[in-house]
Amino acid sequence: MTTKTPEELLKDLDSNDVNVRTDAASNPSATPEVLLKALEDEHKYVRCAAAGNPNATPEILRKALEDKNEYVRSCAAENPNATPEMLLKALEDKDVRYAATQNLNATPEVLLKALEDEDYHIRYYAAENPNATHEVLLKALEDWDYRVSLAAAGHPNATPEVLLKALKDTDYRVRKYAAGNPNATPEILLKALSDKDELVRKSAQESLQKDPILQIQVAALRAQSTET
Repeated sequence: MTTKTPEELLKDLDSNDVNVRTDAASNPSATPEVLLKALEDEHKYVRCAAAGNPNATPEILRKALEDKNEYVRSCAAENPNATPEMLLKALEDKDVRYAATQNLNATPEVLLKALEDEDYHIRYYAAENPNATHEVLLKALEDWDYRVSLAAAGHPNATPEVLLKALKDTDYRVRKYAAGNPNATPEILLKALSDKDELVRKSAQESLQKDPILQIQVAALRAQSTET
């Protein structure tokens, strides 16, 4: 994209060509003045470009989150500059809560609130978010929809406590994901190896095959349990 001065971008926003105006609103050189003007544009694509611009300030994002068009509000909720407060507000908007839940700035507070949503997709995105903490994942494992629990059991942030809880799930698919999680400890894998479901046991075996040290540790734990 061609770098332009703020003056040139302001001039482009007066163009009759919506593509020219959209390019101006998404330009990395766009200043708050340019973006605020773009938010007044009649076309949603121009307003969305402004709402999604990395240079968007809190003032711009707050204004975009009040836009009449859901597409524009979603662009604001996806912006990496959106604050946790903005994302919490966006969760109350049925048309943009998807974007808010997937934002990489989503805090545990945002994700915990998202886990209360009636739509399982929203809860799934919350459990899948890279910022999901121990607390978030434990709550996700209590979800009635197995897909949300799967996201928690397979999450890279899953702690041993999370994985042990997942191994108690009634759905074998959740237990299978826990056994296949790279964070699974020797204790977890030993437990998974005695699971009633063949696929869970197979998942644990596959995890062991990838790590010779884990194989030794699990063998030692098994020997200790036999001795006692």
